[in-house]
Amino acid sequence: MTGANRLLVGVGWPLIAVLFWLRTRARGISLRPEHRLELTFLGLATLYAFLLPLKGSLSLLDGAVLITLFGLYLWATTRAEAEEPHLVGPSALIARLPAGPRRAATATMFLFAAAAILASAEPFAEGLLASGKGWGIDEFLLVQWLAPLASEAPEVVIASIFTLRGQALVGMGALLSSKINQWTLLIGTLPVAYSVGLGGLGALPLDARQAEEVLLTAAQSAFAVVLLATLRFSLLGAATLFLLFAAQLVFPDQGARLAFALVYLVLTLGLLLHNGRRRAVLTVVGDTVIRLARDLRESLVGGRTSAAQEVPDIVRPKTEERH
Repeated sequence: MTGANRLLVGVGWPLIAVLFWLRTRARGISLRPEHRLELTFLGLATLYAFLLPLKGSLSLLDGAVLITLFGLYLWATTRAEAEEPHLVGPSALIARLPAGPRRAATATMFLFAAAAILASAEPFAEGLLASGKGWGIDEFLLVQWLAPLASEAPEVVIASIFTLRGQALVGMGALLSSKINQWTLLIGTLPVAYSVGLGGLGALPLDARQAEEVLLTAAQSAFAVVLLATLRFSLLGAATLFLLFAAQLVFPDQGARLAFALVYLVLTLGLLLHNGRRRAVLTVVGDTVIRLARDLRESLVGGRTSAAQEVPDIVRPKTEERH
């Protein structure tokens, strides 16, 4: 879990910025106001994640909170204005089917994928541990980095393809959404799976190393959220995320993990000391609160606001207007 989250932010996000620069020579990606929704939920999940190392466990209550955040995020995204997708290949073929066969095809593919994961997950995990023992490699590092490389590669590749085709915002949006999934649903289901394996209700205990890894991952996420609060992902920000991530691979010991967590937190605080950045954070939160309140009101009374009506900004940073 910690490896998957840090890979997405430390490698996936910077990769999109670099590919965008190679294609356009632009020194950053300007996100849309709609991305404030992702940043808000990512920020909320990050703030909650800081409690886990202090508690020393991941309980079913923690899982309920994080899964609820994921559910609210899904609900909010379904209320957002959506563009018609440009479908090609198999997706276009399925889309042309009548409603019944189309839904049946989608459900069949979903069930097939679930069955494949169920059949391969345990042999893959056991093989990974056995390989670590046989080669004398730290099993923790193998599970933390090799398994996420396999699981995160498809979405990073897809996001990269979008970027190379001139749709960097789609690629960045996909990785932002993926980060929220990892940081809420993935963590939230861990105590559920642990309780199932335990044969009863129980909290997943975190040892000292696991607590440090969660703290480091939360600190990276906090820095990433504040970094994108202005809706501008610059090459400098991308380079900072990548270099800090790469340095963690070179220095994996306990002292280094705590030091890197401190560096992330100091950088986050440094950004927040800048008045424009604080205003940007307030705008992100304020716009999302107004949007969720509006969507909730519409759900209760029926009807929707027209697409032309946008959520007003609470305090729009002047830097964003320039971008």
